[in-house]
Amino acid sequence: MQLCYGPMACLALFAVVLSLTATDTDANKVHNCCTEVSKQKITVPIIGARIQRKALPCVNAVIFETEDGNIFCSHWKESWVRQAFFQLEMARKSLDKQNTTTTSSITSP
Repeated sequence: MQLCYGPMACLALFAVVLSLTATDTDANKVHNCCTEVSKQKITVPIIGARIQRKALPCVNAVIFETEDGNIFCSHWKESWVRQAFFQLEMARKSLDKQNTTTTSSITSP
């Protein structure tokens, strides 16, 4: 059985197959970013955070990781979000400073 009867028919068949395999809906795509945010305050302990910049389909967000392993996409304009992020940064800087001091005292003669 011959699938293509000429170069143009083969090209047309190839184009149809390619378009069918390349077609995908947003519902089927996996994004490793926040595509929407919540304004709801997180009530469980937060252990980490990072800032996500807008690059469609991703939106501006602060991404929090909680003690129980959940990830929350929060609206960066919420006052509690800014406060929680600031507290995490201060705790991280304090820990970094302690680690630097400990390392210096161990390596000093």
